[in-house]
Amino acid sequence: MKKILVVICMAIYGWAVVASEGHDHEENASVGPDKGIISFDEHDGFKLSSEAIKNFDLKTVALKGSNPWEVPANAVLYSGEEVNVYRLRDGFYKRIDFDLISKNGSQIKIKSKDLQTGDELVVQGVGFLRTAEIVASGGAPEGHSH
Repeated sequence: MKKILVVICMAIYGWAVVASEGHDHEENASVGPDKGIISFDEHDGFKLSSEAIKNFDLKTVALKGSNPWEVPANAVLYSGEEVNVYRLRDGFYKRIDFDLISKNGSQIKIKSKDLQTGDELVVQGVGFLRTAEIVASGGAPEGHSH
């Protein structure tokens, strides 16, 4: 009887492990070529469809010159305790940490090792990008990505 119970427990445990492994590797239904979020990569960030960019009226400014850069203060995203900017590089949006050097009215001077000349910073629509990033990375609970 003990042997049968052990076999049953092992079978249930094995099924649970397989089921949980499958769950961890499911594709995100919110990301794909026919979606607003086209792709997501932990290193590069996420790409949006041209329709999403247009619908959410995203605006960017190009970084010119050298580090540190003077940029509009509205490029900054405040999310909980985090303070970031969104970089656009090669079609990928990515949330970036930065150091605030100075503030002068509606302009700030920032420095970051993750920014380079030619990158663009999002100055309009940063709240949308944070929501899209959460959805793209699978951080939104099911049914809450609307």
